[in-house]
Amino acid sequence: MEGRRPGRGRSDAAVRLEVLKDLWARILDLWESRGSLSRDEVVAMLRGSYERAGLEPLRGKAVPEDIYDKEMASLYVVGKHGMGMEAQYPEIFDRVFYKEVRYEAAAKALLDGDPGVARAKVESILGSVSDNEIARMLRLKLTEVYFGFDSEESLFNLLRSIARVLPEKERVAVKYARFYAALMLARKISEGEVRNRLYKEAYKQAVALKLGLHGAIPDDAYVADIARGVFHVPERVLRSVLKLDGGRGQRGREAPRRQRGRQQRGGEGGG
Repeated sequence: MEGRRPGRGRSDAAVRLEVLKDLWARILDLWESRGSLSRDEVVAMLRGSYERAGLEPLRGKAVPEDIYDKEMASLYVVGKHGMGMEAQYPEIFDRVFYKEVRYEAAAKALLDGDPGVARAKVESILGSVSDNEIARMLRLKLTEVYFGFDSEESLFNLLRSIARVLPEKERVAVKYARFYAALMLARKISEGEVRNRLYKEAYKQAVALKLGLHGAIPDDAYVADIARGVFHVPERVLRSVLKLDGGRGQRGREAPRRQRGRQQRGGEGGG
């Protein structure tokens, strides 16, 4: 499918919001007519909606097999915070979005003032706290920020809380912070907000300063991978803003995106 880019005056978030709201309308129609839907069915519907719209899930360089299950975070956030669906259809959230409900509860628990209490709460909600669980929790907050339902500082607070409450998982927080910075910079490049290398470097340094996590600054090649894969930014635009070597960009253009997706395993910083 030909790559989609936001139309004039429309951000990537606005395009995604429209697609996700339309999908919610279909979900409600099916729910009302059938009385039930499974998570797998909704994941398949989400994939189909994105493919028809030419959208990619929010992700890093890799395309894990469960990327659309992870992208359910976007559908959850839009339905709950953008449309108020949780109050109207609690059964849908219980049966379809049970993972996101747990991750959101764990994220709130992490922000408890006492590290010991916070850790105990998170472990009681999630059981074993794996790298993947931490990344899924962070993805939910990132999605809220991406769509404008929460502030960037809320994500930064969560990242710092992980380092404070679960110090053995600080590397996961740093990796995810790097992904967030790269994703947002790629988005700003795709929408024409960042047009030169000076602004690009200023943005990266500003995010790193706010986070206070060493190693969170993404390199330009990683930003380019996300800009190509998620936002379909033309190579000429990337090379005007990012410092890229001669061969990497050409390989990025030639490899079919969906074939790379089937071959790759892993996540965008686990998210």
